[in-house]
Amino acid sequence: MSKSKSEIVRSFAPGWFASVMGTAVAVIAIYVFQDHIPFAEFWQLFFLSLSVLMFVIIFIPWILRWFLYFDQVKADLNHPVFGAFYPTMPISLIIIGLALEKAGPLFLSEETLFPILQFLWMTGSAGIAYFAVTILNINFMKPDVNWGIANMGWLIPPVSALIVPILGGCLSVAYTGTTLGTINLVASLIFLGVGSLLFIFMMGAVFTRYLFHDLLPSHLAPTIWIGIAPTAILTIISVKLADPIILFFGASDAVAEGFKIVSKILGLGFWGFAFFWLILAIIVTAKHHKKIKIPFAMSWWAFTFPLGSFIVSTGVIHTAVGGSFFLWVGTVSLAAFAFIWSAVSMRTIRGVISGEIFEG
Repeated sequence: MSKSKSEIVRSFAPGWFASVMGTAVAVIAIYVFQDHIPFAEFWQLFFLSLSVLMFVIIFIPWILRWFLYFDQVKADLNHPVFGAFYPTMPISLIIIGLALEKAGPLFLSEETLFPILQFLWMTGSAGIAYFAVTILNINFMKPDVNWGIANMGWLIPPVSALIVPILGGCLSVAYTGTTLGTINLVASLIFLGVGSLLFIFMMGAVFTRYLFHDLLPSHLAPTIWIGIAPTAILTIISVKLADPIILFFGASDAVAEGFKIVSKILGLGFWGFAFFWLILAIIVTAKHHKKIKIPFAMSWWAFTFPLGSFIVSTGVIHTAVGGSFFLWVGTVSLAAFAFIWSAVSMRTIRGVISGEIFEG
């Protein structure tokens, strides 16, 4: 390997946790289509185990860097590209929690599972809030911004708040009638408000950059796929948060029925934008690669989690409203995800073995 361990720690990129996100989301994507996937339980356990292992391995140099090379951490936090990827660490905790919520019952009792999920949710939520405030504050204080490097990665710090309500909603049902259950739901709704509005603000800013400036540098081209994730997540929230809200407010049967219909309508609308952005991302990426070859970099993991989020949202909509169209889109997307995840994983392993991935 061309770099020593200390050099690897010093230059360790904050975006490594995107690989954990892109692996853990596979558990949930498989779960929503488990009736159509051979050996679904095996694959859920495989990706869950792998994502936890990856998190532990990546966390070691990540946390060491905070203590040994904090000057480099501060430099990255102030960097217009690198800083946006720091929230991928706490986001990974939430995604692993969601994966564990689906696959955990295969080997854990409820008495063991839910305290673990609560810990992951609380820790991940605190980290997401910290990085969102920190990075936005840093960006607000900058005297100027280079629009040329603006990319969909800028959505990560503010929009990461949207991932909190999905696991928080599940936990609010598990702890319903308790103070903890109330905290889970109220905090989830607060994060939903923060993430939704910041998505609108930040998406508008980044969208302007894509319209009025040249193509992104080739290594950042995959970040356009990140635009799929927010509305895919909002699709899931719209459908999945309905029951916790109805339960919490003690809605009557008539109100509950109407609320569920509205939640499905909203979910379909959000899913439509995610589907639109997926098609756009495929076209733009293909044209970008044709014009400027896209070299392998850790940014390639941006292909995985957004696509996985879209698959999960498609499965949720399919369960909510039915229709072979959603089943077809979901299974085709899942097959594409398996291919992309395998290709990116192999390139990453090859880069780690050669040491090339730690260069630059």
